Amino acid sequence: MSIERYLVISPDFPPPFIGGSLVYINTLVNNSNEAFDVLTSKSQVTEHSTRKFAHKEIRTKFLVKSNDPSKIRLFISYTYLIIWTTFKMLTNPYKLVVANPGAIGNSILFILGKFLGFKVVGIAYAEELTIPLKTNGIKNIIKRKIIKYSYKRASGFIVVCHFCKNLLVNEFSVNEKSIDVIPSCLSLEKFSKEKNINKTKNSIISVGRLIERKGFHLLINSVVRLQKKIPDLSLIIVGDGPMKVKLKSLIEKQNAENFIKLKKSVNDEELKDLYQKTQLFVLANYQLINGDTEGCPSVFSEAMNYGMPIIGGKNAGVDTAIIDGENGIIINSIIPKELDEAIFYLLSNVEVMEKMITAGKKKLLRDHHPDSVGALFANSLNRFDKNEFSIGFQRDFNRAVPSVNI
Repeated sequence: MSIERYLVISPDFPPPFIGGSLVYINTLVNNSNEAFDVLTSKSQVTEHSTRKFAHKEIRTKFLVKSNDPSKIRLFISYTYLIIWTTFKMLTNPYKLVVANPGAIGNSILFILGKFLGFKVVGIAYAEELTIPLKTNGIKNIIKRKIIKYSYKRASGFIVVCHFCKNLLVNEFSVNEKSIDVIPSCLSLEKFSKEKNINKTKNSIISVGRLIERKGFHLLINSVVRLQKKIPDLSLIIVGDGPMKVKLKSLIEKQNAENFIKLKKSVNDEELKDLYQKTQLFVLANYQLINGDTEGCPSVFSEAMNYGMPIIGGKNAGVDTAIIDGENGIIINSIIPKELDEAIFYLLSNVEVMEKMITAGKKKLLRDHHPDSVGALFANSLNRFDKNEFSIGFQRDFNRAVPSVNI
């Protein structure tokens, strides 16, 4: 007899709240009214949400977190996945399994599910697919072949952006009808907070982990160039990560400390205050040579929530959040002229910005509200469980992001 619950396998739960791919599954589960058991790794975190949700966590030392695990730890983790999942699904099976332990972990579960006859729905991310596709070497060649073999055997996929969906269809031969696009969203707490919007003229904010693909160095250079045209232009970068020292050095080298600030860590209230005072959100993301790229960053939802147009980079999943020309602009970040012109255009056209802010608020409520996202997640699991097709809004959203033009 099966358990009337879903099983989520996700080593990072709850995650460190940096990095969209780590936060995404946590958001889906916590905003859904379905019942989940979550198999995850040991954690020091005891309180991580103010919401009540119907899941319980099964913690084990044998599952390894995603922060740079050793090969031995990965081997132990994968072995444990096979043994634990096999025993559980043969003795007291769940309705279906939601797989989120990375590309190889997913592959193992897809093959296991096909062999033992239980359904496995994968959570897929852009960077997990683009890196094996773009990078050569024995490791990535093997990984690419494993993904191509196993991903076709999944019962379905949930992805955060259309870019990832297209990769699954075009590069890994996954059936388009078995993929649902569910965008990133905010927490209900951030929606419910009172806002005191008081924008500083010609101010820009960028938020995220300080890694190369986010393009913070490109944004710094752009703001320095634009200062000649817009003397009161300012930029605040919020985040921490491996590029912190390089970015700080770049700011100092260009004598830009007076108008470019790098804030390592801020709490929710401080970040809220920064969002409320800023006019424009920019993430100058781009795809690295090795394929590393963005999905649909949750910071775009935060920017829309606090009344900002958005600028984001091509060759990623940003077009799931940004409808080009409506609530923001999508540019090729590595072309300096494109980045400079997009920033200058918006800051110089208040009317255009106001229209984008209104469109952004509409899109936020329609596509990125936690209740909507939670309901979409539940509907997707139900239709994969019953082998049904997507219908209504989900079907239309899977095909393309509908316009929110006002």
